[in-house]
Amino acid sequence: MILPSKISADAHAYIRSRLESLAAREGVRILFAIESGSRAWGFPSADSDYDVRFVYVRPQSDYLSIREWRDVIETPTLDDPVLGVPLDLNGWDLRKALRLALSSNPVLHEWLTSPIIYARDEEATSAIHSIAVQVSVRDQFRYHYDRLCRTSLNQMQTPDGATIKRYCYALRPSLMLRWLNTRTDLPPMDIHNLCAGLALDEGFLEVLSTLIESKSSRAERERTTSLDVLDEFIRTQLETVVMRPDKIDVSTHRCLPHADEILSGLLRP
Repeated sequence: MILPSKISADAHAYIRSRLESLAAREGVRILFAIESGSRAWGFPSADSDYDVRFVYVRPQSDYLSIREWRDVIETPTLDDPVLGVPLDLNGWDLRKALRLALSSNPVLHEWLTSPIIYARDEEATSAIHSIAVQVSVRDQFRYHYDRLCRTSLNQMQTPDGATIKRYCYALRPSLMLRWLNTRTDLPPMDIHNLCAGLALDEGFLEVLSTLIESKSSRAERERTTSLDVLDEFIRTQLETVVMRPDKIDVSTHRCLPHADEILSGLLRP
């Protein structure tokens, strides 16, 4: 059985407190904050990092100031004494997030659909999600996941065999590709909901479940033997070469006024 993604209540509360402290220090308001990476994707290892991502907005006066503000907040990835593993805490300014929405960025969509949520302004997040879905271009998503899958598959081809981590990193985008090629909606970001929404062979699900269970109790870089049913599934999703789609010109996008409305509606003095 492919289980839903989850973290402990203590870890959730601690990370939320870290986000609150960061927002106060930076003078920003966090609109939503989620877990990304393997813990959210549904196949963490015993030593997996916490990959926390968020979208924030500055006070209105900052956007009107002559001073140039960075459009990201980045913190060093360090071993956290409370969590016992590294904590990676990074976010995007709302203007950056909206530009990425207009360019049909799959990573933003993943953040918006993460099953592990630390903070969420419902009105703001719903508005961002709405425009992200409205302007999504499926070929952009196909190309993104095709590249991720091929890169991970190539990294698996070593004399010593593939790491469990790399196997999972190839499987998730391959499931994304199956979703995009068989359904009309956009895919969820995690293994549990991907498998629940696809008609998959029971034998495949059993092998995948065993691999994920094995990964949960082992280190990130431990290796595994080749698993034919998983290899065949990955190869099948890559049979069709996905060409790079044309770059989207955000400056002339038909939904640019809508994005501007969202930004102005979320600004506060």
